[in-house]
Formats: sequence, C-alpha cells, structure tokens
Amino acid sequence: LLNQSFVSLSRISGQDCHDLNKNCRDWISIEASLCKTADYIIEKCTKSCGFCHAKIDPKFDISRVPSHLQPIAWLIGIWRSEHGGKAIFPTIPTFTYGEQVEISLSDPHMTGLKALNYTAFAWGSKGDLELHSEYGYITLEPGTSMISLTTVMDNVVYVKNMHISCFVTVEQGVVEANRIAFRLKDIGRISFSRDLPVLELVREWTLLDKDTFQARLEMETLTHGMQEHTFIRYKRIYP
Repeated sequence: LLNQSFVSLSRISGQDCHDLNKNCRDWISIEASLCKTADYIIEKCTKSCGFCHAKIDPKFDISRVPSHLQPIAWLIGIWRSEHGGKAIFPTIPTFTYGEQVEISLSDPHMTGLKALNYTAFAWGSKGDLELHSEYGYITLEPGTSMISLTTVMDNVVYVKNMHISCFVTVEQGVVEANRIAFRLKDIGRISFSRDLPVLELVREWTLLDKDTFQARLEMETLTHGMQEHTFIRYKRIYP
C-alpha cells in the first residue's frame, strides 16, 4: 500500500522529477523489477523508474528493458562527441570527426527476439559534411553472454554525383561487465560499391563511467593488415 501510494503521488505531482541516488540508473539497468519490488528504489529512483510526469521517452526507459537484454541496458541512450573522433588508415589522410550514437528499445509490438535499435551518424570537422552512417540492431542470445550487432553502413563516396558506397555487416562477440568486443562474422556489399574491400573488423565498446562511452574500431582490408581505424569518446546527452 505504501509503495502504491508513493508512486501515485509522484505521478500526480510531477514536480522536480529526479532520482535521489546517483546509482539509480545503474541499479535499474541491472534489474528493472526493482521498480516494483524494492521500497528504497521506488522512493528514491522516481525518474529512472518512470514514475514522474517528466517521463523519459519510452524507447530510452531502462525500466522496460527485456530481461535477456539487461546485461547491455547500459548502452541505452543518446551519446555524442562534437569533434572528438579520430580516423586513421594508410589509404586516407588522418582526420577528426564528430558522431552521435542512439541506442534505444525496439517497438514493443515487435515479434521474435527483442533487440535494441542502433543508429550512428558521423560528420566532418566543419560540422556540415556527412562522413558515415550506420543503422541496425543489437541483441543477446537468451541465457548467454553472446551478443550480435547487425548494421547497414554507408560511407560517403560520390562518383559522378551518385552516392554509391554501402555494405552490411554481421558482428558477434561476448558481453563483459562494461565492455563488449565484436568481431566480424559476415559482410555483404553492393556490386558497384567503391569502398576498399574489408576483410576483418574488431569493434570494442567500453563504458568508462555512467556518462562516458568509448568506441574503438580496428580494420583489415584487402591491401592492409589489421590496425586501428577509428577511436572516439562520447558523452551521454540523453536521458
């Protein structure tokens, strides 16, 4: 009765919607059911549990994460680096870039294995030049730490005013506490793509703290061995 009354009052008042403990998001990302069963969480974590009027967008609400995806709930959010990325490779000049990554819950009506939606958009140092984009989804094999990332990637290459550099990747790896390392399992590209054939990718994601996310990508192509290609650190901008 106490729990129900507190939640009801929080939803009605909607004032000063925030968590009273900085660890709320971490606790709920590990075990969302605490929002229904733990008195302390119900009282102190009104924002992360979605009890306030100033609710989090449902697709970023970690209290809604399916149980098999809770080990990667820390990925959920919008992450951004204005110009903190660095790209290097023997076939290109070294340059810096900005990027925004959005990782969110999929449509609740989705059938089959639940997944997280994944999008990334990178721009050049002047801020108005699109460099790279990715769209896909992330999921875990239930009952295991095996993770899969499937993406459609798009590098901006213009030939005779046509944008023709697209490919699809399937990457798999193992989830650790705050780290994921993906390795390329398969890749497909359109027949008239102009990018250099990629033979291998290793993508490493690390949560440095609750608001700092690091991404590193190593790549092997037809003409060059495995080496670092991109490195970037993002800050969480939402929620």
